[in-house]
Amino acid sequence: MSARKGLPALSDTLLIHSRAQSGLADYCRTRGVPYDRVMRENGLDQLSAPMSLGDHISLRAHARALEVCAAYSGDETFALAWSRDMGPGRDDTVSLALRYAPDFLTALQTTARFICIVLDLAEVRARHASGSASIAFALSPELVCRDQLVDRTASKTLMRLQQVCSDGVRLSHVSLTRSRPASPQAHEAFFGVPVRFEAEVNCLRYEVDDVRQPNPLRDDDLFAALCELNRRRLDDRRRAEDFTSRVCDAIAERVSDPGLTAATVAAALAISVRALQRRLQERGQTFQGLHDAVRYRMAVDLLGYTTMSVSEIAYRLGFSATGNFSRAAKRWFGCPPSAWRLERATSGKGGAAAFASLDAASK
Repeated sequence: MSARKGLPALSDTLLIHSRAQSGLADYCRTRGVPYDRVMRENGLDQLSAPMSLGDHISLRAHARALEVCAAYSGDETFALAWSRDMGPGRDDTVSLALRYAPDFLTALQTTARFICIVLDLAEVRARHASGSASIAFALSPELVCRDQLVDRTASKTLMRLQQVCSDGVRLSHVSLTRSRPASPQAHEAFFGVPVRFEAEVNCLRYEVDDVRQPNPLRDDDLFAALCELNRRRLDDRRRAEDFTSRVCDAIAERVSDPGLTAATVAAALAISVRALQRRLQERGQTFQGLHDAVRYRMAVDLLGYTTMSVSEIAYRLGFSATGNFSRAAKRWFGCPPSAWRLERATSGKGGAAAFASLDAASK
C-alpha cells in the first residue's frame, strides 16, 4: 500500500527469500485455498518467473499471505501442515551448507550465522553447553501477522537440522512466540516434544551426547565453498537501511507506550538523542516520521488481518484515545479506521470473510 499524504515513503526493509513461496501454490490447491487471489491481494503475484538466489520479497506480505491461507483453509496450523505434507521447500545456499557440515554443532552455528541471508530476523543465536544445544530466533516486533510465519520458520529449521542429527542429538523442547492454538496437539505431534506457546523467543532445544559426532554427508570442501558463498551474500544482503530498521524495531517493540520519545529509543540503542537524530537525518528520516510509519504499517495489518476492535488497536499502537487513532487513520487512509476496515471486508480484500469464519470456528 502506498504512503498517504503526510506519511514518509519508507521502503519495506523486512525481506524474505522469494523461494519461501516455493511449493505454496501446489499446497494451496490441495487445501482449497485461492492461491492466485491471495498472492494478488498481497502484491506477490509477480512470482511466476524462476526464483534466483538473489531474489527477495516483502516479509510482511509473505507473513500476511500465510495468515490468509490459514483463514481460507480453516486451519490455524496451515503452515505447520504445509511443512509436514510438502517438506521444507527448495534448498537455498544456507540449507545446502548445513547438509555438508562436519557435525551438528557446526550446522547449528552456520544456521545462526547465515540465516539472515534468507530471512530478516531481529535476533538469532546458537548456544551450546554440556549436554545441550539450542537455536533461538526472534522476528521483528513490527510484524503483526506472525503465527504462520513462526510455524513455517521453526518447522523448516528443524527439518533442515535433522539432516545432520545423529542418534546422539535429540530435540527436547520447543518454544514458539505464536499465539496458543485451540488444539496444540498438531504442534506436539509434528515436533514430537512439548511445545510452549506465547514465549518470548522462538527456540529449538536439543539434548546432545556428542555435538561433534561426524555428519555422514560431511564434505569439507563443499561446506567451505558454500560458507564462502554465504559470507559474500551476507555482505551483499545486509538489511536495507540497517540503522533505520533497528530504529523501527525499537519503536515497534515499544509502540504501545503513548509517551514514546526519541530519548527512549536512543537509550534502547545505546546512543545519544543527538546521534539518533543526526544518523536519521543523514538517511532523510526523522524519529516522528518513523514512529508514524511504524504505526501506519501495523495499523494496516491489525485492521485488515485481525478481528481486534478499533479501540484495542488504538491502545496497541499507543494512542491515548480512540479519537486520536481515528484522526491518524483519516490522514493515512482518507477515512476512519472502521470505514476502511468495512471497505476491505465488503471488497473481500485481505481475506476478511475467511478470517471471520476462522475466528468463529476457534471460539
